[in-house]
Amino acid sequence: MKFPVVGGLLFLSCIPAAYGSLILSSTVAVSGTGFGTVATLITIQAASIESGCVGATSSQIGSSFNNLGICTGSGADVGTGASHIGPQPLSAGGVTSAANFAIVFNANQSSGGPITITNLQVSFYKPDGTFIWQTTGFSCSPLVNCYFPNSQSGTGSSGFPFNLDATQQAQATAAGVFDNTANLVGIAASFSGTDGGAETLYLTSFVPAPAGVPEPKTFVLTSAGVMLLWSGLAWKRRSWA
Repeated sequence: MKFPVVGGLLFLSCIPAAYGSLILSSTVAVSGTGFGTVATLITIQAASIESGCVGATSSQIGSSFNNLGICTGSGADVGTGASHIGPQPLSAGGVTSAANFAIVFNANQSSGGPITITNLQVSFYKPDGTFIWQTTGFSCSPLVNCYFPNSQSGTGSSGFPFNLDATQQAQATAAGVFDNTANLVGIAASFSGTDGGAETLYLTSFVPAPAGVPEPKTFVLTSAGVMLLWSGLAWKRRSWA
């Protein structure tokens, strides 16, 4: 009995944790993404810790979403200047489906210093403001705890794109999020370790490049499965002997 038990435990220990709904795709260097040049959703600025939220209208602000896509809490860290905030229609970012939906995070830390994302959530609304659906959870893998050791020192100089994972793509599509490119996108985000200028997030279309080489965890998981199969066969042989 030892072989199957050991193999099974090894297999279970190698199963990767499930991703959140918004997953970091890559770090992509971009230019010309300052205010007024992209579909900016929100601008957030404060020392040390900052948070902000924008819902179905530019005046519906706060620090986080409730479960109906309504911003709650203080909106003191939210920038309300022209082109700094506003729910954006999917068409403004060129989004046509769940597969190319993306949110780009632009950090603005002094000397390109570190920053940590502590919350990231997107809500969707019909053109009249009716709530449709919202994401839950996020992942910055392979970064640990969404800690970005390096950022950029100027707004609009670089972006970190987040896409929906496969499960959330299916759920968003089923909810009707992408039935109309006039549907609106709102966002809530919070950061720690902030010491520079304003952080911004904007809507765009971005499709991650397909992975060319299996990730280490995929290799380990596959190897564990092979070992489990081998140990099970070995146990059967011993039982028949």
